[in-house]
Order: sequence, then structure tokens, then C-alpha cells
Amino acid sequence: MSKFVETLRLKELAEEDIYFARRDQELIQALHDKRLAEAVAAETRKTRKLARTFEKQYRKVNRACRKEPLMLIRAIWRLVDKIRVAFHLAEKTSE
Repeated sequence: MSKFVETLRLKELAEEDIYFARRDQELIQALHDKRLAEAVAAETRKTRKLARTFEKQYRKVNRACRKEPLMLIRAIWRLVDKIRVAFHLAEKTSE
């Protein structure tokens, strides 16, 4: 009988751990969503325009290099480097 009681106790502990883990994940996700919403709201017109420009460049690169995977990877990495530099500069000027 004692083994049965111990099994029930462990089951309840496991259910409690699962409940709190889910709750923690939901709270963390809500925090991330809130921070993302704040970041998006804080975007300036300049950074949105810059983002649209890079989206167009990405589509252009993707169409041009679609059949050459290695060229596509290199072109995307060059574009990512440009994006990093541009947004880094935009961030510094907005401060």
C-alpha cells in the first residue's frame, strides 16, 4: 500500500511541475510579446523604410540566384552584413 501512496504523491508532484512550467512559459512568451510590441511601436519611419528596401533587395537576390544555392547563400550573407551595418547606424543616429 505504501508504494501506491508514494506513486500517487509522485504523480501529483509531476502534474504540479508541469502546470508551473506551462505557466512560466506562457508568462515568458507574454513578456517577449510585450517587448516586441514596444520595439515595433518605437520604430521610426526611417527604419521601416530601410526594412522595406532590404526586403525588396532580398526578393531580388532570391530571384536572381534561385538556381545557384552557393551564390544565393553568399548574396544573402552580403545582404545580412549590409542590414547589420545600416540598422546599427540607424540605431546610433536615433539615440
